Amino acid sequence: MRPPAGPSFPSTDRIFPRLTEFVGYVRRQGVPVGIEGEVDLARALAEVAVLDREEFRSACRVTLAKSPEELKRLDDAFELFWSLNAPLLDIPFPGEAPLSHRPRSTPTGELGERRPAPRETVPPTSLVELGTYSASAPAPGHGIEPLSDREMRAVRRGTRRFRRMVATLPGRRLVGARRGTIDFAATFRHNLRHGGEWLEFRYARPQLGRSELLILWDVSGSMREHDSRLFALVHALVRVSRSARVVAFSTRVEEVTADVRRFGYRRAVERVGARIDRSEGGTRIGACLSEFVKRFGSLVRPTATILILSDGWDLGESELVGAELRWIARRAELVVWVNPYARQRGFSPETGALRAALPHTDLLLGPEDFETPFAPRGTPPLPARARAAA
Repeated sequence: MRPPAGPSFPSTDRIFPRLTEFVGYVRRQGVPVGIEGEVDLARALAEVAVLDREEFRSACRVTLAKSPEELKRLDDAFELFWSLNAPLLDIPFPGEAPLSHRPRSTPTGELGERRPAPRETVPPTSLVELGTYSASAPAPGHGIEPLSDREMRAVRRGTRRFRRMVATLPGRRLVGARRGTIDFAATFRHNLRHGGEWLEFRYARPQLGRSELLILWDVSGSMREHDSRLFALVHALVRVSRSARVVAFSTRVEEVTADVRRFGYRRAVERVGARIDRSEGGTRIGACLSEFVKRFGSLVRPTATILILSDGWDLGESELVGAELRWIARRAELVVWVNPYARQRGFSPETGALRAALPHTDLLLGPEDFETPFAPRGTPPLPARARAAA
């Protein structure tokens, strides 16, 4: 394909050597791109026409940005960096000093004549490895900011209401029932009207007061701005349900239940934030669901409620997401998807993973639903599907 006309796109012998410079510049503009993002961009460029500006821009948008805010910053950075009419950016190539600070070298020969210093060039056919260490790459772990005490109290009240709504295990309290064990005290009080003769029996059964929760928490780069609220929700759910399990996922799956349960909220924020791996290369929800089923599939039983905390941004394995959630939905009591954007005005499920997941999801909620009075018997906030009769 011939390159587009005009001076707005550099020649091909400078594209690949400057990719590392471009990624470093994007990081400085507030888009946290990791090593996996660089590798994904290099792989994407191998599949598109590099000299086509729009295809090049689309590859950058798909692999480097993880949220609408990051998309806007990336577009601005792309226009400035790849425009030949823009002023020279003082961004050194890895291993070199900036152009304005590079020392001059004037070696002399045997006869004293001055000769130009040898200039290091990158041959057009050479390849620059993009998956190398970069000092501007984000540090591992999440910087989770704790919520205030007032906000945490609201979250805990909401999680207690949610636990009662999804309860599937019997508690200690007894409630009246048509069948069950005989409630002798209630039977005695009822038959006093007959002179103490036991003509009618009253029955009782344990009230459902406990729940089994399996929490799948998306910790990828696109969820960074929602970490504080979602981790507060995770910690509160673990505290109200003794059997809850927490699995963090991005490009791999890791259980963090012990760190969440052992410590108080403030301490758990530090421990979990330092442990989980922040992945900037994109979430692989389908692959992570497959690994979850292999490792924790025995915990998906008719008494379990599955909570998935994710915005649905992934690398496009929509069919795999639907297939794995179909398997989970057939075995679990309830499947709940918590999307941080679900309560925003004008929200609609646009991502492929979320569209594939909704047919197998019972409720689509937002974090705000756990901080306001929850009405479990009324109309659900966003009903997702009606479970098919097995």
